[in-house]
Amino acid sequence: MRKQLLILGKLSVIGLAVLLGAALGRIRSPQSIVHAQDRFTGVVNCVAVVPKSWGNFKGGSTYGLAFQDKDGNVRFILHPSCGSVNSPMEPPAAPIDLEIERK
Repeated sequence: MRKQLLILGKLSVIGLAVLLGAALGRIRSPQSIVHAQDRFTGVVNCVAVVPKSWGNFKGGSTYGLAFQDKDGNVRFILHPSCGSVNSPMEPPAAPIDLEIERK
């Protein structure tokens, strides 16, 4: 009986140590919280400018990025040109690879 109590005491001490370690680890570890950003704040190597008149971004495909304006015209950009963020001038507007007009 004494041997069983000794084993039970050791297991209790080990269990208590594990619970205490887990609680301390949870308190001391930094919480990882993800927040969405409106604008990327890192280093950018390529900036392509698309005029607002081209409308909203509709998606991308193997043919390129698609934009649709208020009149229903769809424009695709396959290879956007890159401007330099470090240059004082505004990057050039991306060329249109395909434009589909509604008439």
